[in-house]
Amino acid sequence: MTPDRDTRREALDPRRSFAVAAPAGSGKTGLLTQRMLRLLAACAQPEEVLCMTFTRKAAGEMRRRILAALELAQQPEPPADAFERGNWELARAVTARDAAAGWDLASAPNRLQVHTIDAFCALLARQLAVEAGLGSGLAPSENAEPLLRAAVRDLTAELERPGATGDALAVLLTHLDNNQNQLEDLLIRLLGKREQWLGHVLASRDARPHLEAALAELVADTLEQLHAELAPMAAELMELVRYAGRNLAQTAPDDPLTQFAAATELPALQMPAQWRALLSLFLTASGNFRKKIDKRQGFPTAKESVDPDLAGTYKDRWSELCEQFAATPGLLELCNDVIALPPATYPDAQWQVLAALTQLLPELAARLDLVFQREGQCDFTAIALAALRALGDEEQPTDLALRLDYRLRHILVDECQDTSSLQFALLRRLTAGWQDGDGRTLFLVGDGMQSLYGFRNANVGLFLDSRRHPLGDIHLTPLDLSANFRSQEQLIHWFNRIFAAAFPATEDPARGAVPYAPAGAVCPPLPGAAVSVDVLPSGASAAEEAEIVATRVQAALAGPGEVAILVRGRNHLREILPALYRRGLSWQAADIDSLAGSMPVIDLLSLTRALLCPTDRIAWLAVLRAPWCGLGHADLLALAGGAGVDPRAPLLPRLAAWEENAALSAAGRAILARVAPVLLTAWAERWRKPLRSAVEGTWIALGGPAALFDPDQLRLCRQYFDLLENAADTARTDWPAFIARVQSGYAAPAATPDTRLHIMTIHKAKGLEFDTVIIPALDRKGRANDRELLRWRERVTATGDNHLLIAPPQRNGEASDPLYTWLAREDSFASRLEDARTLYVGCTRAARRLHLVFRAPGKDSPPDNTLLARIWPALAPELAQPGPGFEVVRHQAATANAAIEVDSQTDDEAEPALAPQLSHGVRLPPDWRPAFAPPAPGPATPASVIGADTEAPLARLAGILFHRSVRQLLREGPERWDARRSARQEPLWQGELAAAGATLAEAEAAIARIRRGLANLLADAHGRWLLADHPESGAEWELGYLDDNGQTRTAIVDRTFVIEDRRWIIDYKLAEPAAGEPQMQFIARQRTAYAEQLARYAALFARRDARPVCTALYFPLLPHLEIL
Repeated sequence: MTPDRDTRREALDPRRSFAVAAPAGSGKTGLLTQRMLRLLAACAQPEEVLCMTFTRKAAGEMRRRILAALELAQQPEPPADAFERGNWELARAVTARDAAAGWDLASAPNRLQVHTIDAFCALLARQLAVEAGLGSGLAPSENAEPLLRAAVRDLTAELERPGATGDALAVLLTHLDNNQNQLEDLLIRLLGKREQWLGHVLASRDARPHLEAALAELVADTLEQLHAELAPMAAELMELVRYAGRNLAQTAPDDPLTQFAAATELPALQMPAQWRALLSLFLTASGNFRKKIDKRQGFPTAKESVDPDLAGTYKDRWSELCEQFAATPGLLELCNDVIALPPATYPDAQWQVLAALTQLLPELAARLDLVFQREGQCDFTAIALAALRALGDEEQPTDLALRLDYRLRHILVDECQDTSSLQFALLRRLTAGWQDGDGRTLFLVGDGMQSLYGFRNANVGLFLDSRRHPLGDIHLTPLDLSANFRSQEQLIHWFNRIFAAAFPATEDPARGAVPYAPAGAVCPPLPGAAVSVDVLPSGASAAEEAEIVATRVQAALAGPGEVAILVRGRNHLREILPALYRRGLSWQAADIDSLAGSMPVIDLLSLTRALLCPTDRIAWLAVLRAPWCGLGHADLLALAGGAGVDPRAPLLPRLAAWEENAALSAAGRAILARVAPVLLTAWAERWRKPLRSAVEGTWIALGGPAALFDPDQLRLCRQYFDLLENAADTARTDWPAFIARVQSGYAAPAATPDTRLHIMTIHKAKGLEFDTVIIPALDRKGRANDRELLRWRERVTATGDNHLLIAPPQRNGEASDPLYTWLAREDSFASRLEDARTLYVGCTRAARRLHLVFRAPGKDSPPDNTLLARIWPALAPELAQPGPGFEVVRHQAATANAAIEVDSQTDDEAEPALAPQLSHGVRLPPDWRPAFAPPAPGPATPASVIGADTEAPLARLAGILFHRSVRQLLREGPERWDARRSARQEPLWQGELAAAGATLAEAEAAIARIRRGLANLLADAHGRWLLADHPESGAEWELGYLDDNGQTRTAIVDRTFVIEDRRWIIDYKLAEPAAGEPQMQFIARQRTAYAEQLARYAALFARRDARPVCTALYFPLLPHLEIL
């Protein structure tokens, strides 16, 4: 029996409204499904029940579960599982109702009203477009920043015109030191969150009394909390304060404590200055409780006191009271809150700036609506605001609101802890006029411990308040689930131990403070450690940490189940992904690899910009510096021009006349001989082709695919080309908007369906579960709270009202005012609370094992803005004395370094044909030519590519790609190379073949040959013998020599090693008999063709080594080893 069975049954009562706290793993989706089934069975039409979720995925899952339950109900016998039996019983009642009322849900599942909140708002706005004020045909934009910027620029254009708007803008601009960019950014940020301030600003003609009332209530609420905490100790407290006041009246008459010399009661709630003075007796300047006190605070020693007999007694009484204060949970934080309280009114100078802002904001919002109509697009906030307008208000509801009121009987909301004030306003409008017991119900489900979206305007305080106060006239009964169906028992016990101390002790809706709710285990414990902690030395590098993570991943993948690496920020994966790649691991990753953060895509952006704008010298220089060109700095300077050349002059004329530039190096001239014709042709023909074709064709002609070393990079480039095709007009007409689109894009996942390793941010993992979870970089700092120009905050008061607190824009270089400082302090506090919740969400994704990785903080505690800091008070004792199911592994720096060295490639092993390799690609050599082109004469031609080889160009390229893959296979180790690892190379092969002009069919045929050759190589006994780790082995060895004409040549030996004091030299040939040709005849022909070449290799080795030499050809497509 689950520990909360009765609570779950109560939550299905169709007559009552509930606000359910459903912690991680508690089965809230299952509860929502059962609640909806119960309501459907009791309603007249399925449209009477509305379920709203936050994501399309969650809405789809809800719909799927309901339909699955209805399908389950077709079975005549109930399932054995208790939960499924409950679904079966509820669904049977729904199917009976369906049959009786003729709903036909099986063929009309769209009658089930399961929507995302955004989709439901759009539905409302469309149904009453005129009342909503949204217009028709507006499409929601995922990236609305260009629309917001357009509205702001429309407004700031009024600066040049006389009038109130221009005057208000001038006040703000003067306040910001005439920095118009800052003004634009400030207004764009405000416009993006207009739902937080628009109602407050429009509430009255004069916003000042409205905003100052919010400040006054903040001061009163905070002082009331402190008064309530100190009331039981007030008599002793006031006695000590009177004593201090009397003493200071004699020695320091100006001290604020002297006003308490005759006081008998705590200060009034309207006297914050008196409260600060009182608290100074117990708090240090740094905000901690005092440990000692002296005559400066009114407590002299016996020698210093006029009443020596009382001095010691009062000091002892003060110490006892201080200890009582320190033992009171949350009192220190509350005392500091009072110290930091801002004034309850705005100074006139500040209000002048704020008045200008509040005057502009309504006009700015109106101009944004005009931009929406003009562009045919809008943001999601506009849709939600339009939905509210479509419903009207309680006094004047619209026809749509009346129709909904007649139709809607039950509303369910999922993930309610992440709702915003705007979304709660929608709920209030939808339920206006509902009464307890009238047959209509509201069902909110959420978990304050999993509220992570403060940056998206989520306000967890709204959900907390709904469990305390009515929503309109609806009283929601608070219910708490406690059973955890996901994690094994040892994990549950560890969560309860660690996070109870990481979360605040008391709930505070105004600040979004959520206490921890212990979970009850349902799954039995598993043998071994449930939680493992890898502690690195404090000076360990991120690369060392990455190797430890990769080792953990490999060990986890050796066992059953799904494995996840969860990170707070994507930048924490910078070293981890290459470490996984070196080990041949594949993974699924969503929204991890940023398109704009990939160097190949950055280079493509430069190429795109260069072809669109001849005067963008930065773009043209970036193209010439990119790996496919690779001009050195000296050559770039020579091409750009030195002293006397206009630095703004386009580079195209100088690029066209490069042959006349005597300052270029020999390597630079060789590069420009290849790339200049390509770029000049591309520029001349840029308007004759679609933009994608122009950029992609130029990139291929320059050798772009050959400059990539990772198949994933080719996938990113293709994704960029797809984006460029869809946004070509934007790229041509609004480059900043196009850049914004690229910056908002992420690489599409490239894993196979059976991949068991998942990589994502903790935010993305919310709602998911994995058998093993690995969370690295707990010691990494989060993003610092920047000094914002403007700060504001929505505050849920003790009575459930929603107030706006806003501090005027800050002038550069000026000290912050008290309100701004208070808001910054509250933002920092909220960030710490959300950090604890973020780590809780990450850890509770684990079903079987949890691994945490971090660097030891040394003697001090971890920095405050790290995830580790949130659990450190509870974790540190366990590190010293591990509890049950907890394992600590302490690493030495040398161990991690050794692991890196084993897997790293030395400079001597660099690919000879493509060196040097960069961190993001391969810089093509000056004389690079496409692999299908005839070889250029000269000393640099490798001997292994000339001679008797009469293959077609594409067949030759397939052979080259096979050779490179074998070399990579030998680097990584044959044991790490399987069909999946081979498949990861295929996009790279396809890119090279496409660059060589292969059709899709030709590329597929070539890839099939390479794939078959690698598979045979790994499966064949002779192939495995060639790949084995023999003494003095090498792959793609370079041997320089002089030919008969005295020219320098380079021979590249595919594979060589020593066995039994005999040197072996083997060449691979990705060739097979022609149609109808006997294999023996084919082999004889190949022996004749390559005997001279192998004899040359043998002679070259003989000059260096007296050992006998054996040569052989290996044909992986047969497979066959032919010893010559």
